[in-house]
Amino acid sequence: MTLRVVNWNVEWATPRSVRSPEILSRIAEHSPEIICLTETNHRLLDSFGGHAIHSLPDYGHRMIKGRRKVALWSRNPWYAVVGLGSAVFPPGRFVAGVTDTSEGPVTVVGVCIPWSGSRTKRFRGHYSQWEDHESYLDGLRTLFQPGLKPRMVVIGDYNQSIGGRNSAPIRLRDKLKRTFDDVGLRIATASLEFQGRRAIDHMALTPDLDARSMTAISNLRDDGRELSDHFGVVATLSSNK
Repeated sequence: MTLRVVNWNVEWATPRSVRSPEILSRIAEHSPEIICLTETNHRLLDSFGGHAIHSLPDYGHRMIKGRRKVALWSRNPWYAVVGLGSAVFPPGRFVAGVTDTSEGPVTVVGVCIPWSGSRTKRFRGHYSQWEDHESYLDGLRTLFQPGLKPRMVVIGDYNQSIGGRNSAPIRLRDKLKRTFDDVGLRIATASLEFQGRRAIDHMALTPDLDARSMTAISNLRDDGRELSDHFGVVATLSSNK
């Protein structure tokens, strides 16, 4: 058996967005058991049926009805749902739960690590460049410290590529890597590219999960216009224990 997972930042697409039918069609063609959407609308996946959980609506910026930084969807119900994570986290960018899959129960941690300008003075805040990003990494370390759950996937928008061109300060590139490496999580999407761009929407896996395949979902329409400013990621996972 294998587990198909999709991850995509859809740049605030809503059920009424002109681009949404194509986004949803490209997701559906992979028949995923689990979906993580970031920068999304809490109703976007309603047509899929199944079960969705969401991060809190207040993510420290002007609130717009229906917007959520993270949504997790599964064919099966969620349990042990957590919406806060760590008190260190910047708000509204985390949701986690456990769901039953073809590979057994899987713990899914949905994240949207802040971008460099999050809550800076230019964007209605008082934080310095990359400060929210670093605080989130500190929160993840706190979250991981008690130990990892079996068959755990940490999925979402990391707002950093791994290797290659990366605008983050070197210390934060190292900090991102250590945050996952130090607890034994492998970022399976580290080398994934689409049209010369490295992924920043990532999946990190515990050692009891293998990525059998990892491919990009094009963010380009037939006419070359973008469906989102991110390309999507689809992975086929299997349990090795």
